[in-house]
Amino acid sequence: MKVVKFIGKVLGFIVLAIGIFFAIVYGLISYQTSRTQISYQDQIYEYSEKYNVDPLLTASIIKVESDFDNNAQSHQGAHGLMQLLEDTAKHSADVVGIDYYPEKLNDVDYNLDLGVGYFDYLYRYYNNRDLALAAYNGGVGNVDNWIKEGTLDKDNPDPLNIPFEETRQYVTKVNANYEVMKKFYKDGLPSEEEISDLRSLSNRNFEIFIKDFIRNIR
Repeated sequence: MKVVKFIGKVLGFIVLAIGIFFAIVYGLISYQTSRTQISYQDQIYEYSEKYNVDPLLTASIIKVESDFDNNAQSHQGAHGLMQLLEDTAKHSADVVGIDYYPEKLNDVDYNLDLGVGYFDYLYRYYNNRDLALAAYNGGVGNVDNWIKEGTLDKDNPDPLNIPFEETRQYVTKVNANYEVMKKFYKDGLPSEEEISDLRSLSNRNFEIFIKDFIRNIR
């Protein structure tokens, strides 16, 4: 009888621990989902497709750059969703082959056209996502110097070795957001209707986590 009681207590403890684990996970997923402020989905798809960039990556960059606030402006004078400096925007206009209009940098379509186009240019230049992100934030000249000095490996760069703290954190944050996007929104960005009901979206994301969890332990 003592053995049976002991086994029962152990099983009860395991069940309780599993319940607490999933409650914590659900809380974390709900919190993460509550911070989902994705907007401009149609435009994100349009310009991501134009430049062959994963729309989930585009959304991740926007999340870190401006948190989807098209009126955002940094203390350095960066504008719009993709936080474009005027010099960068002018260079991007040359790269993607469109006219440059500084007064349109807060126009959603124009900002995305230049921003996503410029990221695509950087990705093709480095053939590496982390280096392209680092250059988008810290500048091409700096990234080229870090590669030349051996601080970053051109073929397998470690973002933790980026000398600029702001750029290091930027690349890390975009990658973290991108992983979350791929986990929960691999079938497409949530619509404005879905985002308006965050509880249902949280439940959906929790179901996705449970399915992946079960799949991984099989």
